[in-house]
Amino acid sequence: MVNDGTYAAFVEWMRRSGTYVPESDELMPLVRACYRPEEARLLTGMPFTPTDPEDLAAAKQMEVRDISPVLDDLARRGLVFRSDEKGRIRYRLNTLRFVFLRSFFWPGRKDDYTRSVATHVSRYWHDGFGDHWKDVRTKGLRALPVRRTIEDPRRIVPYEDVLEVLNRQERFAVGHCACRHRARMHAGSSECPHETENCLHFGKLADYMIQNGLGRKISREECEAILTRSAEAGLVHAASNWIRDADTICNCCRCCCIYFQAFHVRKHSGSMSPSAYEIRTNPETCLGCGLCVKRCSMKALRLEAHPAAKNKTGEACMATPELCIGCGACAYKCPSKSLTLKPRSQVLEPPEDINDLKRRYAEELAAARAARGETAPSGHRLADVITGDSEG
Repeated sequence: MVNDGTYAAFVEWMRRSGTYVPESDELMPLVRACYRPEEARLLTGMPFTPTDPEDLAAAKQMEVRDISPVLDDLARRGLVFRSDEKGRIRYRLNTLRFVFLRSFFWPGRKDDYTRSVATHVSRYWHDGFGDHWKDVRTKGLRALPVRRTIEDPRRIVPYEDVLEVLNRQERFAVGHCACRHRARMHAGSSECPHETENCLHFGKLADYMIQNGLGRKISREECEAILTRSAEAGLVHAASNWIRDADTICNCCRCCCIYFQAFHVRKHSGSMSPSAYEIRTNPETCLGCGLCVKRCSMKALRLEAHPAAKNKTGEACMATPELCIGCGACAYKCPSKSLTLKPRSQVLEPPEDINDLKRRYAEELAAARAARGETAPSGHRLADVITGDSEG
């Protein structure tokens, strides 16, 4: 079929450009569900760097007046990155990872098109779409501790302080959680009770979302309100895992988040990167209520008999430190204040910026593959699987 050839050429362009597109029987059904044949044909050969519409039109032998409306529609669907800086509009192609695990689901659409893509993405993910993270320690997201759960918040470093992360931003947007919305649209796959419109984005990424209808503009105060509601609900704050110009704070649940699901379902070596803190328990004051166990997304807490327990059950909360990501979701609602985040004895400093993240990721993945006697796929730039976006 001519369409199959068109889609195959599109996927091959992605791969030749170095983006992450693992083989799977689920891949082509997903691409066909998301892109029309004429769109796949147009996007084949499109650069992953910002490009003027005049240059794109010339490359495709089209007029600007004809190509711009098509690209604008693709941007509104999250398939193309459209930027408008001081009236200069430019476009670049979004990678499949960025589309399928982020931008396509930010608007929270509930139509048949979204439902179909969600179903195919979920199948592709369970067939290994995220398994490049399996043996890598430096993840794309890092847990941010809830501030009031830290033993001495006066000593918290800026990149660990969720409020300080907000202080460094000037432009704010909120979109729907791509993981949670995708799970809900994938028929029968999720009974998650949490709100979806609570994924926070900043800077140029926020501009992209607002300008293209993928999210809505909000104030810093609204960001704080969303973070408070998320903490109350037991969601985990997770930021872009780099210090300078972090552009995202997610509010993650165990049942939908691709990082938690990667650990619990796909059996990866870890979920998101941990904060600089870990939970400490006080068996003497623990009520044995088990609320903390229910709120832990990593299953790092348990109730067990303890000689110091003074409650009626004789049980106290105990932690498995190597599982704790230091988010503070458990301590936030502890009725007896028996849980506290304290500094880890050994802390892995987060990458300085997105390029540092890409470098670390590439080194760790190459080391893991070398240990197994494997080599990287031909033409596969390891850096591009970090955020699913070649520019971050």
